[in-house]
Amino acid sequence: MISEKYQEEIFKSVSSPMIVLLPDAPRFSIVEVNSAYRRLKELNGQELIGKGFFEVFDNNPHYGLHGWRDSLENVLAKKTPDKIGRRAYELPVQDTLNKLVKYWEVENAPVLNDDNEVAFIVCKVTDLTEDVISHNHTERALTDSRNQIYALLQTVEGIVWEADADTLQFTFVSDHVSPILGFLPQEWLAQPRFLEAHIHPDDKEEVANYYKLKSLPRKSYSFEYRMIKADGSTVWIKDTVSVIAEHEKPPLLRGLMLDITSTKRLSNLESLERKVLEFNSKSGVTMQEVLSYYLEGIEALFPQMQCSILQVKNNRLYKLASPSLPPPYVEAIQNLPINENAGSCGTAAFLKQKVIVSDIENDIRWADYKHIALPYNLRACWSHPVINPAGEVMATLAMYYRVPKTPDDEELKAIERVTAILKIILENQQKTEIIAETNLLMAQGQELAHFGNWRWDVQSNIVSWSDSLYAIYGLSKNDFKATFEGYQERLHPEDKERVYNIIANVLKTNEDVEFEERIVRPNGEIRYLKSWGKLKSDPDGLPLEMVGACLDITESKKTQEELQASESRLRTLADSQTNYVIRIGLDGKYIYHNKKYMEDFKWLLSDKNLTDTNAAITVQPYHHQRVTEAKENCIRNPNKVYQVEIDKIQQDGSTKPTLWHFIGLPNSKGETIEIQCIGLDVTDLKQAESALKKSNERFEYFNKATFDAIFDWDILTGSVKWGNGFYEQFGFDRDMEDHTFEQWVLQVHPADMDKAQHGLQEAIKDKTQGNWSGEYRFKKADGNYAHVEGNAYIVRDERGYGTRMIGVLRDITERLDYISAIEKQNQKLLEIAWMQSHVVRAPLSKIMGLTDLIKNYPNSDIEKSQLLEHLLSSSYELDEIVRTISEKTEQIDFKDDAD
Repeated sequence: MISEKYQEEIFKSVSSPMIVLLPDAPRFSIVEVNSAYRRLKELNGQELIGKGFFEVFDNNPHYGLHGWRDSLENVLAKKTPDKIGRRAYELPVQDTLNKLVKYWEVENAPVLNDDNEVAFIVCKVTDLTEDVISHNHTERALTDSRNQIYALLQTVEGIVWEADADTLQFTFVSDHVSPILGFLPQEWLAQPRFLEAHIHPDDKEEVANYYKLKSLPRKSYSFEYRMIKADGSTVWIKDTVSVIAEHEKPPLLRGLMLDITSTKRLSNLESLERKVLEFNSKSGVTMQEVLSYYLEGIEALFPQMQCSILQVKNNRLYKLASPSLPPPYVEAIQNLPINENAGSCGTAAFLKQKVIVSDIENDIRWADYKHIALPYNLRACWSHPVINPAGEVMATLAMYYRVPKTPDDEELKAIERVTAILKIILENQQKTEIIAETNLLMAQGQELAHFGNWRWDVQSNIVSWSDSLYAIYGLSKNDFKATFEGYQERLHPEDKERVYNIIANVLKTNEDVEFEERIVRPNGEIRYLKSWGKLKSDPDGLPLEMVGACLDITESKKTQEELQASESRLRTLADSQTNYVIRIGLDGKYIYHNKKYMEDFKWLLSDKNLTDTNAAITVQPYHHQRVTEAKENCIRNPNKVYQVEIDKIQQDGSTKPTLWHFIGLPNSKGETIEIQCIGLDVTDLKQAESALKKSNERFEYFNKATFDAIFDWDILTGSVKWGNGFYEQFGFDRDMEDHTFEQWVLQVHPADMDKAQHGLQEAIKDKTQGNWSGEYRFKKADGNYAHVEGNAYIVRDERGYGTRMIGVLRDITERLDYISAIEKQNQKLLEIAWMQSHVVRAPLSKIMGLTDLIKNYPNSDIEKSQLLEHLLSSSYELDEIVRTISEKTEQIDFKDDAD
């Protein structure tokens, strides 16, 4: 048997705060308080023993003792424990004006004696503060995670989608479908076989590849194809797809569609530029053929665009190439003068600057010419002048559209690039014409024998020059006597020995000769000459006389240098690219690389002779086989593009993912002689794919972690997806068929159905509303109804119409039952209070009045007897009322109310 001393010590050392009270209601004297209770209340050793419980704490409003007296009295009346549920208490922080919020749960339990009477009441306080704070933090973390997942989904610059692998019926399409393809997500989801209907006709085989995925190993796959946008235009899509199979469910396809139109166009544009320059270099091809070929290629890259090049001569416009414009329109603008407000091309040529007209019908620059364009449905025209190094406008490049339109960044860059190539083509054409004219003059000079001609009498060493030849040398007949030695002195020092040997060989072989030489004029100027010589000999072969002519080809040489400079500009254009451009031989060794390539791999290549270095040196070893296969394909099939993803080596040891296009460049026989490779850094794309994967994982973990019933309602299709919490809270089978909005309506209590549906529809209908909340009764799997609270976020399209609703459903039955119990208690207490303040007051007032008459006024014996009789009657009446109040108090059963 434990002694009282040890019992007391054990009580004081209990970790739960406890206080022992006597059942002397309403005082409830304090018998004992343990140390934990003192610390919880921050009483700091205050003497409590012997004092009434409410005497100590009634004057301290911070503890909020409302309901404690009722609980203690309930323990006395029923002789059973009574609990005060968890509530918040504001406690003062010692020596400060601050308050500390604590969450306590209080249990009052009776200790009965041998006579089954209450001997003591033990009050135990449980501190739930940490649990409440932890729960609140968890809820906030889950909410933040859900918001982050949604925000992350919206930041992915691509179309995130999900579809059934068997039927290719899409079940989810992200909002980015609108800016990329011009369709709303609900349009995609509502139309069966939407993908097949909108893939470019030439790429239809890609659809068959999707159906094959479910039978392939489970990993990611990539497809590239064209899709038709809502406005009829074409966009290139790269689709990275994963096959998802979970818990024996039908396999799903999940993917990320990225718009790679700009990349494709850039690659195709570069290929077109190369082909155009090669075409331009062929003999027998006219400039009009080259320009038409170029414009047709541009129009293929921008299908809604119609191009035209007009030549500028004598301040007028003349047609050069307009492959797709209506011929009557081209003829109508022939020979139009350039001027301010002379359409797009005339204005661009006049101002020597780019002119963008987005609406021909309403632009002042087309006021006098719109009647020519509008009948052919030409609604927009952008023009860029082509200016030569002398600052003269050679031609104008025009882009027409059949709808009013302003160019985007990609179109503006394309215009700049096309103009640059046109400048090279037109400049080369001008130089070619100059060279042709020069060649003609040379032929005429030979025929006439008066153009820079000369005669050398070999035997007497007498030389005669024509007047024009003196002019070429910059000499005067009076100051210079022509001799072979004098001629030798005029030669450029680097050419003297070579020319001497050429002439000596003529004298030896008697063969005609043609050669080039440089001379130095007296003023130091260097001139280039093309010379011809013919030797006359006697019958015995003795040299007698050599005759010839010279043509000053200095200008032609300058033209050649300018052509070389044009070639250099093309090389500079390649160096200005932000992607990689290299050419490799059939042995895989470098032939050419652009500036960007060397910038990124200089750390690896700077100390190597590139013509002896295999280009695979910059590729991770595990991708060498990919490079080899692409090279072999290019050798077998010249002019065909092969795409391959390659991991490049980085200086810090990491890898850089790149996307490459390999193409074999053929010779005149159609045989591949070298391979051009154009690469693009796709690190950002890989990061976006990784981010999408992590986002999906976060959502799955969150769905498993929360007890709330998360739901995702597709408003357009009516389908509803529930999280794990739905099955946990309401007892439904996880394997049941897909949920729908109609099924949810059937689970709502009939009395709450109109209110719930009305509130939901009004929230969706109001375009300004972003959230919905509501309370109603929901039938669980066992047939019982639970009071639930729903909160959701409404996803809207660009027109403000609700498309999805994502939210949670919480069971608040316990909370409402508790509130209802409190309301019932309050109502009964109000009745008692009314009786105390009104019914008791009437007999009490009578007693007070009768007492005053007896005490303060003289009365006869009969009057006194009557007054006392009335006083006794009023006392009985008051006693009856007090007894009634006591009976009503005993009728209050808080436990039953709570149940």
